[in-house]
Amino acid sequence: MSTQTEQLEARSHHPRSPSTLGMREACACYESRSEAHVRAIAGTLAHAVVETGVDNAALSDEDAVAAAECVDFVESRKRYLTEHFPGALIYELKEEYLPIDTVAFPDTGATTAGYVDEILLVPSRGIAEMVDYKFGVWAVEDAEKNLQAIAYVLGVFKKWPTVTYVKFFFRQPLISHNTEWTFHRSEIPDLYLRVQVTVARAREASQKLHSINWDMATPHVPVCNFCNRIGYCPKVLEIARKVGNKFSPIDIPDNITPTMVLEPTQANLAMRLAQVVSVWAKAFKAQITNRALEGRVGLPDGYVFQTNQSRELVDKDKFKEVALRYMTEQEYLGSLDVLFGAVEKVINDKAPRGAKRETLLQFREALAEAGATKQGESYTFLKAKKV
Repeated sequence: MSTQTEQLEARSHHPRSPSTLGMREACACYESRSEAHVRAIAGTLAHAVVETGVDNAALSDEDAVAAAECVDFVESRKRYLTEHFPGALIYELKEEYLPIDTVAFPDTGATTAGYVDEILLVPSRGIAEMVDYKFGVWAVEDAEKNLQAIAYVLGVFKKWPTVTYVKFFFRQPLISHNTEWTFHRSEIPDLYLRVQVTVARAREASQKLHSINWDMATPHVPVCNFCNRIGYCPKVLEIARKVGNKFSPIDIPDNITPTMVLEPTQANLAMRLAQVVSVWAKAFKAQITNRALEGRVGLPDGYVFQTNQSRELVDKDKFKEVALRYMTEQEYLGSLDVLFGAVEKVINDKAPRGAKRETLLQFREALAEAGATKQGESYTFLKAKKV
């Protein structure tokens, strides 16, 4: 991982940063997760590439192209501003920290604050443009209503009092979802109130949670999917309890409450409930998929069919023989903890830009031809579409 990426990850973040405000508005008890997943890691790497202009071999070709598109977009906006405001000085600011006010809280010096990816400032014309890149595969709320965008805009209005309007862009190149909106200084009171209310409710919910009071929790998809508290939120647990009772009333009696399930002495009950709900969810998804495949029901909105096929290692010596065509012995030995994934990561990182996917496909075909691997049975499932 590059030094630039490590610096981005090491920055201090506001406890109620702009990127979390949309989730907190939906549920005041929302708490972001700290663990990194594949897309989050790729997003961090892509952000570093955009900021520095230096490619990173660990990025897939698709992510590298997405990063390049973001760089090209900013360049196009700079050209636009230069052409429309000849002679005006244009300042380019990256990863600017923007508090929206100086409200003093015990844990922070502002209601919210965060780092926006890019600002193009034209002070003599009272104009600012802001760009935030998203390298995930789910569309963010449009800029007009997006609380993250609004918080960043308020930060610009505070930092540069002469700015009269801000044009904000969200760029999501991987899914071709791009939105923009122009905010005016006259809108500050309304924009600020919405942020204040969201943060105030989140702070109140946090205080209540110290007393195990979940009154302000509001189960909501997809907020719960990304919340660190989903595993012990009683509002979510109540939904799980109802499902468990209906699916397996003997294991999960009707008189069981979320409080009982969360009791330390009820660990067995909690595990049974988790097992029942997990089995139910898997069976339910399988039923819907089968009905859709057979044409008995229509394809659910927002979903597509996807077919996967697992691989099985059948000859480790042949696997190593093929792998060494793409990497050194030392690199191979260092990847044996998780064979397929680690080996393919090394190959992906070493492959030239633009040929990463093709190189991995060649490697997989070579393994099959050598008899090192064989394909497992394929299976089809419903997958939510990228929107």
